[in-house]
Parts: sequence; structure tokens; C-alpha cells
Amino acid sequence: MMKKQLCIFIIVSFLVLLTACQEQNDPAEKAPLENLFAQSELSYGEYLVIFKDVVSRVDAMNIQDPELKRWVIRAIGDEKLTNKRDLSEAEAMEKAQENYQQNKAWMTVAEKKYGITISDEELDIWLEEGPDQADIPLQKAYADALGLTIKELNRNFDRELYEPTLLWEKLIPVLEEEHGTTEREKLLEAFEKEVDKTL
Repeated sequence: MMKKQLCIFIIVSFLVLLTACQEQNDPAEKAPLENLFAQSELSYGEYLVIFKDVVSRVDAMNIQDPELKRWVIRAIGDEKLTNKRDLSEAEAMEKAQENYQQNKAWMTVAEKKYGITISDEELDIWLEEGPDQADIPLQKAYADALGLTIKELNRNFDRELYEPTLLWEKLIPVLEEEHGTTEREKLLEAFEKEVDKTL
């Protein structure tokens, strides 16, 4: 269960969008959250209706913590688009907390075990060259429903979701040396085991 969730939800919100932008088609190239919203192919207008509903539902929950609110929006949006199902408030809160913990565990293991970190400047440059350049209906609708520009969505709202993707890029050569393989699936599996130990 944890591995499945980690694979579905560590690099977040729109890593699949980033993958499309960078033309990385090999599944072994993906970091954990890249499947978020991956099975969705709707029009901008259809996405906008869905995301406005998601934002409205979460607003009605009166969540005071802005960070938790972001994770709840992601949890409800992910479930609605990938499984076409509405989460209950309790389910949304539980999934949001799990996803938050997994994201933090990913970052912690990268830093504490492997000494891999990224600076704000590195991430800003990476975002500018990748996600900020995306022109994808899903991402545009998501940003519009939140009242944000694409850049604001990437730099502020979803920033924490992109950090593990950049970390993964830096982790790959370290993991290849440690495990003596270049097979990305094996590397991801080994790293997931390390993350699981912290959860």
C-alpha cells in the first residue's frame, strides 16, 4: 500500500505534465508522484469545472492551515480525476496527511542518508526551464480555479511537489553507484524501502 501510494504521490501535482514537457517516456525515469492525474484527458473547460468544484469543497471545510489545505485540494483532485470518485472529508484529510508525510520522508531520506539537497535558486531555474513553460489544459484549469497564474501555481502553491523531482535527478547517479545498477526501477524500489522505514 505504501509503495503504491508513494509511486502515485511523491512528486506531485503535475509531474506527469513535467514529464510530457521533457519528453521522458521511460517509466523508469519517473519519480514517485508522476502518475498524479496521469489518466485524465479532458478539455480545459471540463478540467475547470472539476477543479472549481474541488476548491469550493475544500473552502467549505474551513481548513485553517494553508499547507494542509493545499494537500487536501490535491488529494480530492487526484481521486476525482484518476478514480472519478469524491472523497469524504475524513478520507480527504487522511489521504492528505499520508501524502504530506510521504513527501517529507522522501526529502528527509535524500538529505540525511545521501546528502542530497537543492537550493531555492536551483529549483527556481529548474521550474523556469520546465513546468513554467508548460501549456497544458489540466494545469491551466488548476491554476485558474485557484486564481493563480501558472508561474504562481508552480512557484508557490505546488513548489513542494517539484522538489522531490529535482532531488530524484540528483539522487540517480548516487544510487547507481551504491547499488551497482542503472536500472531505474530497481533504484526507485531501493529508495522506496528507505523511505518506508521512516514512515
